[in-house]
Amino acid sequence: MRKQGPTTDKLVYDDTEAKTPGDICMLWGKYFENLYSIKEENCFDKQFYGKISKKVHDLFNNKYKGYIDTLDKPITVDEIKDQVRTLKAGKSPGQDYISNEHILYGGENILKHLSVLYNLILEQEYLPLSFRHGIVIPLYKGNNKDKTNPNSYRAVTLTSSLGKLFDKIILNRIHKLLVNINSVMPHPLQFGFVKEHGAIPAIYTLKEAIHYYLERNSIVYAIFLDNEKAFDRVWQDGLLYKLNQIGIQGKLWNLIYMSYKTATAHVQHSGLTSQVFRIEQGVGQGRVLSAWLFSLFINDLICELLSTHCGLLVGPISIPTILLADDTTLLSATVNGAQTLLNVVNSYALKWRLKYNASKSSVLTFTPPKKTRNNYDSAACLNLGNIVLERKRTCTYAGTLISSDGKTFDRSDKSSKKLKQKLHSLYTVGVNPRGMSALTNNLIWKRISYISR
Repeated sequence: MRKQGPTTDKLVYDDTEAKTPGDICMLWGKYFENLYSIKEENCFDKQFYGKISKKVHDLFNNKYKGYIDTLDKPITVDEIKDQVRTLKAGKSPGQDYISNEHILYGGENILKHLSVLYNLILEQEYLPLSFRHGIVIPLYKGNNKDKTNPNSYRAVTLTSSLGKLFDKIILNRIHKLLVNINSVMPHPLQFGFVKEHGAIPAIYTLKEAIHYYLERNSIVYAIFLDNEKAFDRVWQDGLLYKLNQIGIQGKLWNLIYMSYKTATAHVQHSGLTSQVFRIEQGVGQGRVLSAWLFSLFINDLICELLSTHCGLLVGPISIPTILLADDTTLLSATVNGAQTLLNVVNSYALKWRLKYNASKSSVLTFTPPKKTRNNYDSAACLNLGNIVLERKRTCTYAGTLISSDGKTFDRSDKSSKKLKQKLHSLYTVGVNPRGMSALTNNLIWKRISYISR
């Protein structure tokens, strides 16, 4: 059964007010159509835009794109079977109403038929329409946000289960190719969408880097940037260009091109459907490839920031930035260094059509206890483009409140120590991970132990 979005008796967008279910559904369609449409904005580099778009157009029209065995070889039943094992039951189907359960419990015969289908797609370099169409369902974000405002909702896009399984095979092949050519992607400073990474390691890295400098009586400027609707506004030609540059070429590049450049969607609300619209930008919410492709798109920003040598240096490790998916944090020990990093981000955003919301971004200054406010330039302004960033004493990062006095980090340390003590106290009553089932040990014990470190 498909998810249903929340019911609201009114929606207001673009000076239009809708009150009936039909009108609300159509207004949702207009909102998402505008969100996913490319708009000409003077702030972006038009010359660079034209140059990259032409290169991508020429790449697609090039009859000979080469053959890469890792990417273009026939898809085997065993390869499909490996990815079927990763499917989860209970997920909503796409437009074709084929669910994961059909694939999971279809037996060996369905795998053989899928092998024929996927190899035809690979041979003909053509994706079925159902693989390229999504059903957008608006879900309310909560926190007492205005329910009549579309920005108070996030989009969940339902796509074909067969298409998602095919994307899993594509992604697995891409990973193998990158291993073969010894390419590290995404960069280790990207903590989002990476196995064994996430919010906790990102916060730990941030905390340790700041403490390293404070212990050496040095100031740290931490800049928390808001990347506005990052996933929904990724420049697709820029993404396809970068994909080609790292060696993803041939038939799979063509299929990814078709998957994104010809994608469509409609909104489902209160059992009604909106008009169909094109998806001209973004990596697609909920798609298998979206997280990895977004990491690829923003990966070279990390490299550009590293090249400035203006970030924090912890031993031999340079940390100018910490990325947690689209959350970007810049770190520097000087005002000039922090401004240089901001200039790089601003220049990168103008070229690659990203939007950083300066009004929602902030600067925190961490000062060692031995220094007073007179020891550093508290009046110095840090600018993102032409906008001065607000200096704050606290901000929320990855769901954690961070304060410039460092007390938040101290509270986190104390909480972790208490959790660890309680965890080890369970040994005294006979609870031991060795006696637990493998499932309990992996899902519960190891996770609690990891969090308490």
